[in-house]
Amino acid sequence: MNPDQLKAYKREKSRLFNENTRQLRLREKKRIADQQDNTIDKQDDQQPDEQDDNLTLQDVMDIFETLDTKLDLIQTKLETKLENKLYETLDTNQPINRQPSIFFA
Repeated sequence: MNPDQLKAYKREKSRLFNENTRQLRLREKKRIADQQDNTIDKQDDQQPDEQDDNLTLQDVMDIFETLDTKLDLIQTKLETKLENKLYETLDTNQPINRQPSIFFA
């Protein structure tokens, strides 16, 4: 594996690790929020709902985390495509090692 392939491999592993970590954090936050919602729902059964359309801070943070994850995926894909395009360009523009011609015009 050459250094560029190793770098790409490490970047991909890091991206996957970060994505999995975010997913775990989101699941845990969602689980905690669901537990809190259950206790709040029990209390709210006794009170009328007044502001159901407002987002909570937790909702905004979850949306932000999701968008951040998607942005990371897009950025990684873009970097990979740019690197591949760069390598293709470099490969096609490499001078061909030719023997000098002994014939002169």
